[in-house]
Amino acid sequence: MPTSFDVSVVIPTYNRADLLPQTLASIVEQSVPPAEIIVVDDGSTDGTEALARRFRPPIRYTRIENSGVCRARNVGASLATAPWIAYCDSDDLWHPDKLESQVRLLRAVPGLEYAFTNFRVVTDGWSSTTKFDEVPAGYWDLPRRPVRSDAFVVDAPLFERVLTYNPIFPSTVILSQHFFHRVGRWVEALGRTLAEDLEFTLRCVTQPPIGVVSAPLVGIRKHPGGFSADHLRTIKGEIEILRYVVQQPYARLHQAAVLDGIAKLNIAGADVCFHSGDLAGVREFLNAVPREHRSWSLRAKSLVAGLPARVAEPLREASLAVAARFRRQR
Repeated sequence: MPTSFDVSVVIPTYNRADLLPQTLASIVEQSVPPAEIIVVDDGSTDGTEALARRFRPPIRYTRIENSGVCRARNVGASLATAPWIAYCDSDDLWHPDKLESQVRLLRAVPGLEYAFTNFRVVTDGWSSTTKFDEVPAGYWDLPRRPVRSDAFVVDAPLFERVLTYNPIFPSTVILSQHFFHRVGRWVEALGRTLAEDLEFTLRCVTQPPIGVVSAPLVGIRKHPGGFSADHLRTIKGEIEILRYVVQQPYARLHQAAVLDGIAKLNIAGADVCFHSGDLAGVREFLNAVPREHRSWSLRAKSLVAGLPARVAEPLREASLAVAARFRRQR
């Protein structure tokens, strides 16, 4: 276990010269400043290098060949000199007391090596709701210890809960070097897949205790250049990630839940395609859904998607109108 609470902040970046300065400022201005800030430039072509090199210590800059965000995070971790690592994506923002809040939690709970905070989405401003506001009923009903009014420790794995709803984002996480080496590096082969962080998160939450700060101390910026802007691509990315996860030893006890998650993502993808009129996409997603997961509405969508376009399109529009009318009447 590390005895010091010095923190190395790792920032992977690619072509974010317009957003990186605000991110850096939010980290430099922490009430408990980090020991160092490591910017790993994943081969940017937009002037990021010139921008980052203007900053002085504790900001360190290193450039790598474009390889994907997972390798950039691994390189940053390998360069970190502090006993703790905190990640922040180069378009996100930290509340001034983000690190202080997490360090106080870690100091209060000996043996705690992994923790995350709540967050808000940032577009024109910080959203009024938080990620934790949307967790399903009963999500936190599991063994846990209150530490203070805005923080607690979970003493059970969160693997299957994260499969159903993931409240964890890389920019909210702090972990010890010891914990990082125990759970293993980010999988670099997944670095160009949307939702690549899900695999690393699932590995981490198999190993309690897990520290949780319920205060929303991070702002996750959503903008046209953000990878998560394309909902359908995100679903496909999550499916690819879970197909990788289901083959891993750490998921052995959770295979049924992972397969169920894959089926639900395919159903969600089919629904998105049906609403947009992409009937080929509907067929592609539903072909991967086991028969036992197919409700009558899915079977109807599959039937419509298999018809000639001139017949299918009026039926699709009519079914959407009926569904909308039903929702209004509920």
